[in-house]
Amino acid sequence: MLPEIKKLVAELKPYKKTIAIVAVTGIAYALAAAKFAFLTKSLFDALSGSKHDEIMNLVPLALGLALVMAVGRYYHIYLMNYVAECVVQNIRQKLQQKFMSLNLSFHNNYHAGSGGLISRILNDIRTIQDGLRVVADIFLHPLLLIALITNLFRIDWKLTLGTMVAVPFIAAILKSISRSMRKYIPQERDALEYMTSTIKESLDGVRIIQSFNLEKDMAKRLIDDSNKYLDIRKTIYKRQEAAGPATEFIATIILLSVLLYTSFEVAAGRATPGTFIGFLTSLLMINQPIKRVQEAYVRIQEVTISVQRIFSIIEDPSEVPQSPLNKPFPKNWKKITYRNVSFSYGKDMILKNINLEINRGEVVALVGASGSGKSTIVNLLERFFDATSGEILIDDINILDLNLKDLRRNVALVTQDVFLFSDTIEKNIWAGDYNRNRADVLAMAKLANAHDFIMKMPQGYESRVGDRGNLLSGGEKQRISIARAMFKDAPLLILDEATSALDTASEIEVQKGLDHLMEGRTALVIAHRLSTIQKADKIVVLKNGEIVEVGNHTHLLGQQGEYFRFHSLQHT
Repeated sequence: MLPEIKKLVAELKPYKKTIAIVAVTGIAYALAAAKFAFLTKSLFDALSGSKHDEIMNLVPLALGLALVMAVGRYYHIYLMNYVAECVVQNIRQKLQQKFMSLNLSFHNNYHAGSGGLISRILNDIRTIQDGLRVVADIFLHPLLLIALITNLFRIDWKLTLGTMVAVPFIAAILKSISRSMRKYIPQERDALEYMTSTIKESLDGVRIIQSFNLEKDMAKRLIDDSNKYLDIRKTIYKRQEAAGPATEFIATIILLSVLLYTSFEVAAGRATPGTFIGFLTSLLMINQPIKRVQEAYVRIQEVTISVQRIFSIIEDPSEVPQSPLNKPFPKNWKKITYRNVSFSYGKDMILKNINLEINRGEVVALVGASGSGKSTIVNLLERFFDATSGEILIDDINILDLNLKDLRRNVALVTQDVFLFSDTIEKNIWAGDYNRNRADVLAMAKLANAHDFIMKMPQGYESRVGDRGNLLSGGEKQRISIARAMFKDAPLLILDEATSALDTASEIEVQKGLDHLMEGRTALVIAHRLSTIQKADKIVVLKNGEIVEVGNHTHLLGQQGEYFRFHSLQHT
């Protein structure tokens, strides 16, 4: 069994009782259908011989078989569809949870971006769902095929053996299709990822697209992606559909051969009209299970590729590892130490041998040109990814040994690019800590200088913020973000250029909220505007991934080094 199919079987195990019913009803349908086909021989023989009593005995049996077929088919398909929905829902949830646990390096490096990941969670999952329905066919159509072939042997074994000459041809066709599917389906999935990514960028970047008149360029990009996808789909359809006409042509030859053979046999008195009708009925009914088995074979190739793509992410090792020590975050910690910390991103060294001490209660500002490593320092503290070498300690405890969720529970993050959930204002603030009483939301909003503008909104705290908060201004979103960080009430605070995208008026309002937020907390502040960090206890200046200066504002200006250069540029 293919490893991908084994993984899918493992997902089906929780539903084994339901699948057992699917199997039983499928077997019942197959046996009843085969028996019904064989019964036609007796019915036509009785009809041609005017055996009224025999017909009256056979009709109730035929009705009973039809009832079994109807009930069996209903539960067989209904239950399998339900199981397929349950399984793909579980896989979809696993995939979403995996997305949220993968480190930032994975997300930053993924070739098709978030649009490609969305394609996997939608399109590949849909392929698996459609493929799971084939599981029902496994219990029904192969058995029906065997039962109908048994009918044919019982009616005329010589004629049946003659029809078997078609089997090698059909097997060769299926083998050829299988090779094609394994070649083209991965290409088709990749093309679909890029197409989904382009559509997502068209939505996410609509403001820039309109501003720079890029509508035609984005439309062309989607057309190019779509054409590539359609070319691959065209090839797949050609391969898939080639089997149908080929097998149908073979079936037509067999049918005409049977017609000629049985006509000679009936004329010679070696067979009855019922023999011909019974054989023909089973032969015609065989067409359906052959086609379904053929379709299932093709579908399995598609499902195998999709399962491989889905589980390549689910099993991806790019998660931040949880330490077996699982230590709690220390309550009375005194300092954070970066000791000989280096970090590389691919071949690029982002941080080089960073040594830094942050005492509890200090406000530490990180300053430097873009790409100097400021954001990487704070990202390592929350373990969005781990240092390549060196260690980060909270007192004497390596953060790698801490419970990951407990570590992050003690850090509040406010970024320049504010992310708000498409929900109410209250829910977005409460998201800081769902374990706290939501009644505290109001108090935190007031401290974040957000209460007044919230109360002016039509539904106050129940007002929805829109997708990523697009119904609010930049300053309003930032104040909601600050209120959320306050609500979390974590002792460590990271401010990643929290005011750099705001106008002066908004910055003043947001800064009031930030001042409240930093009270009594240890804060790491990344800022380009040096005016916002002049009161910091310690300013760390970075250049090319190295610390080149450390001190307060006055001390660093006096040194007339890198910080002095930044300060002079901003005040020229």
